[in-house]
Amino acid sequence: MKIGLHLHPHYKTISKSLPEIVAFLISKNQQLLMPEFARHYIRIENSLVEYVAAEKIPEMVDAMFSIGGDGSFLGASRQMAKTGKPVLGIHLGGLGFLSDISMENYKERLTAFLEGDYTVEERSVLNAEVIFADRKETYFAFNDFVIDKGHVLTMIKIRTYVDDGYFNTYRSDGLIIATPTGSTAYSLSAGGPIISPRLNVIVISPICPHSLSARPVILSDNQTIRIDCTELNSDVSLIIDGQNRVPLGKADNITIHKADFSLKIVRFKGDTFFETLRLKMNWGLDVRGN
Repeated sequence: MKIGLHLHPHYKTISKSLPEIVAFLISKNQQLLMPEFARHYIRIENSLVEYVAAEKIPEMVDAMFSIGGDGSFLGASRQMAKTGKPVLGIHLGGLGFLSDISMENYKERLTAFLEGDYTVEERSVLNAEVIFADRKETYFAFNDFVIDKGHVLTMIKIRTYVDDGYFNTYRSDGLIIATPTGSTAYSLSAGGPIISPRLNVIVISPICPHSLSARPVILSDNQTIRIDCTELNSDVSLIIDGQNRVPLGKADNITIHKADFSLKIVRFKGDTFFETLRLKMNWGLDVRGN
């Protein structure tokens, strides 16, 4: 099998963990493709290891392993999204919902993957089309799109439509449009609901709304959300999965709907969404921590 390794270029923990993971995969006779900057973390000269430009890796491999936190996993997913190939995450950070593998269990889990003892879970993806005066740009999010007010000191007005019908004008610090996967990310911090990834929905969560009646709303994922940008301040941006920023000062509107492809996440026997919730959020613990 040919495996790509996705690494955060500035993730310091990688320098300690990467050599161990690479040595294990080499012992399993797996061919590895790593981005060229990985030489800063590891110097292994082996016929099974190849350093190539990061953007070329997705089409050259059978699967992608993300090593880092949830942010790294989202970056790997963005690279692999349209290839239909699975993404597996080895989590090195703190709180993480997307990667079930850690340095404590990676040998067991990677062995199971190489032996085909896993399932692939499909997660929905959001598509945003931003209309500017002179062009149209398309973006994809696996967690969320966020209308962010930037350096504006006052609240912003976000005029929102659903299926071409006027829905609400949010007076708030921003607006989050999230997938079920993203319901445990920024949306959760803004008071949004936790949503099972098996549900076909989209959640809208206002950020610090002026009105107490402005609550999170759940829509069907076959509905379309449109945001009028003409009244937004020039500092306002569209944030994609907390990683990329698109200035909206010259945008007319944004249309958001479910993408026509899905994110494929590797899952192992015994791993469930609710087990992850229990562990990550410390649910179900008695006073002794059991």
